[in-house]
Amino acid sequence: MSFNENFKMGLGEIDVIEDSLRYRLNSLSKDAVERNANDVCVTDEMEKIHSVLGQLHNQKIWYRPKTSVYVSG
Repeated sequence: MSFNENFKMGLGEIDVIEDSLRYRLNSLSKDAVERNANDVCVTDEMEKIHSVLGQLHNQKIWYRPKTSVYVSG
């Protein structure tokens, strides 16, 4: 059995995924603080979520004008 390595998703769908991952990360973080615990399973899941969010971030192509001076903000 092989996996499909080519995904065709729109920006809106990727935003939903990112928002969902951030929501889950926030929920895990709040639970850990409330319990004052460093549960290994929770920590592992949080690291995985951070990793996926980082990979999504690194694959984005950020717009920067080439003909004029770029001013951030």
